[in-house]
Amino acid sequence: MSPEQAFHRIWTTGSVEENWAAWPDCLTEDVLYVERVFGTMHGREEVRTWITDLMAVRGDVHAVLNWYQVKGDRVVLNMTNRYYHPDPAGDPLDFGGISVLEYAGDGLFGYEEDYWDTTGAKLAYEQFTEAVDRQGGKGLGNGRLAALEAERKAQNHEVLRLGG
Repeated sequence: MSPEQAFHRIWTTGSVEENWAAWPDCLTEDVLYVERVFGTMHGREEVRTWITDLMAVRGDVHAVLNWYQVKGDRVVLNMTNRYYHPDPAGDPLDFGGISVLEYAGDGLFGYEEDYWDTTGAKLAYEQFTEAVDRQGGKGLGNGRLAALEAERKAQNHEVLRLGG
């Protein structure tokens, strides 16, 4: 498996399908994971515990891949983290992120480092919670969540189709 194929797999498993329990299986057992907000983790199982616990609480954040580049064994990507606005007329509440991954072979990554727009993340979260309060909920009923998720997944798949 090439680094690009491995990237497609890790991105699709985690950020597209949001299968956070399976996502760490795309990392080596001894992965070094540097998360600029949550700290440094060593090993697949430490990452698995962290990501499944985090996404149980922050499951309202969804990823959209803007671009990625593969150079040798390194993958650099730019993404948008998105809260769906509770008001159907409202724009998504977004903040940016950049990740760097190092391919270790056998379809696995042995290193990942994540950088987030922490100011933008805080603002997006505050706007999201205020909008949820104003709307009296997340506004994702009547098929709206399914439609938004289908659109987000299609955006991700299109960037992957275009290649890095």
